[in-house]
Amino acid sequence: MLKETTALRKIMNLKTRIWGVQGGQGAGKTFAILWLICDYAYKNADKEIFIASAELTKMRITVIKDFKKIMRDLGYFDKSRFPGETLYVFGNGTFIKFLGLDKEDVGKGLRSDLMFVNEANKTNFETYRELTSRAKRVIVDFNPNSKFWYHREVATRSDCTHVSLTFKDNEYLSKEERDEILGYKEKGYDMDGNVINEYWANKWRIYGLGEVGGVEGRIFNWKPCEYKDYLKIDRQTFFYSDWGKSDPWAIGEVKYLDGELYVHERNYMSENEWRQALSVNQLKNIEGQDEHGKTNEGLVTWRFNELAIPKNAYIVCDNNREEKILSVRDMGWDYAFAAVKGQGSIMAGIDVLQNLTVRYTDTSPNIEFEQENYQWDTDRFGDIIDGKPKDINNHHMDGIRYVASWLQSEGIIRLA
Repeated sequence: MLKETTALRKIMNLKTRIWGVQGGQGAGKTFAILWLICDYAYKNADKEIFIASAELTKMRITVIKDFKKIMRDLGYFDKSRFPGETLYVFGNGTFIKFLGLDKEDVGKGLRSDLMFVNEANKTNFETYRELTSRAKRVIVDFNPNSKFWYHREVATRSDCTHVSLTFKDNEYLSKEERDEILGYKEKGYDMDGNVINEYWANKWRIYGLGEVGGVEGRIFNWKPCEYKDYLKIDRQTFFYSDWGKSDPWAIGEVKYLDGELYVHERNYMSENEWRQALSVNQLKNIEGQDEHGKTNEGLVTWRFNELAIPKNAYIVCDNNREEKILSVRDMGWDYAFAAVKGQGSIMAGIDVLQNLTVRYTDTSPNIEFEQENYQWDTDRFGDIIDGKPKDINNHHMDGIRYVASWLQSEGIIRLA
């Protein structure tokens, strides 16, 4: 028999269009959400409901399994209405469709009365946006392993209500699982609350307290500073550009003062996102052709102009788009040049940054996010690979690294 939990009651009290449900191990968040969805579907006619997660195969042994149990316990389940176990059609015309997001183009253009994105941290923001942009009600749930797009793109919206749950919100959790969770605390902290094992302490924060955990193998730990204080730093400003057509296009600026590097974000939207945001006429004016009929890099120079990057500024650029560098130089930024890359250059740049105090402005959300989530790669056993960062969450990180390495080569940064 189904039994109401504190988790269920907390979720029931959410009233805005978007519900963000963050929860640790054993909180019962997904089960409670499914219960509410099943009851809503049964009692409301002609509704279109979708439940999406990263992999359909995994959904069959988790979400769909729980769905069938809840439907049976509520007395709603009719096996004949669920032949392929991905679409359940109720007698009142309402349906619930399960979507695995491991298939290309799944969810694009969907209109729905309710969209539930399960384990949202295992999918990307663009997929979430496509799934939910036409939904009347949106629910997302996730374990708080680390900050991800939800925290900066969704939780900050005025139409989103966030709730954080823990195993204590599930009164009917088994003793075995409760003891397992409490074991994380015992392994991570001593009797006085001091950390004795960071791995288990992090597990307790995530799965026991339901808090956003620290990324395992995190490379940087930078500190914020107020933008107004950054503006007061009377030092030369250097710029970087890490090109991005579909990935983020990271543009930022850097100041160096007495062993401290100050960084400020200027752009993160990709070229494709800018093209979608601009009108057809704007694009025609921006992306013209030269006298030889070759399309120029007008979007790049337009963006540099929009950002008011001085023509005499040093701009260290990703070297994999030489035509872009040449274009901005042709348009007057004479000191735009390619970053030096080669074997060992990534680790050399990371070493420079790890030997500095780096501060990012409080108006640089994507720098903040990347430095929190930039981490060392791991092998198939989960062990860290020495000297190899993951090729993800690194657009600003790469640009800042380019500048830092160049400043060291110029003798502006001197390390002991």
